[in-house]
Amino acid sequence: MACTKKQCVGRGFPLKLEANEIAQLSQPFNYEFVKNIFPKLDWNGIQLVAKQLNVVLPEQGSVEDEEFVKTLFNLLCNLKVINGSLTCPSCNRVYPIEVGIPNMLLKEEEIYQDIQRMADKEKEAQEEESDEEEDSDEEMEE
Repeated sequence: MACTKKQCVGRGFPLKLEANEIAQLSQPFNYEFVKNIFPKLDWNGIQLVAKQLNVVLPEQGSVEDEEFVKTLFNLLCNLKVINGSLTCPSCNRVYPIEVGIPNMLLKEEEIYQDIQRMADKEKEAQEEESDEEEDSDEEMEE
């Protein structure tokens, strides 16, 4: 997951996980699932979450390694964070996790801050463009 604030686009990933309560589920092992999802995983993000949940994964894994595949499946499918939080590495915004559901919604004032910031940038760009046009008109008159 990534931060939902506009200012963090491209920088708010991966979110730092803090798990206060974890549930151990018992999903039946599915090799095909791990084999198919493995190439799509952000390995650095998976390593970070594994470390935060005290799951040991090797630096590099292979779907040919049965122990690795089972450990990865357990991390992806059998560990559920019930209560905790996710923190953006860019802006330090904390997203709570309650009853297993992360709340990624921004507060109203955060939305308006982002809108105001975007409006200010747009106004700045228009002023710079206007100044450049005036300078170019003055040069043409000379």
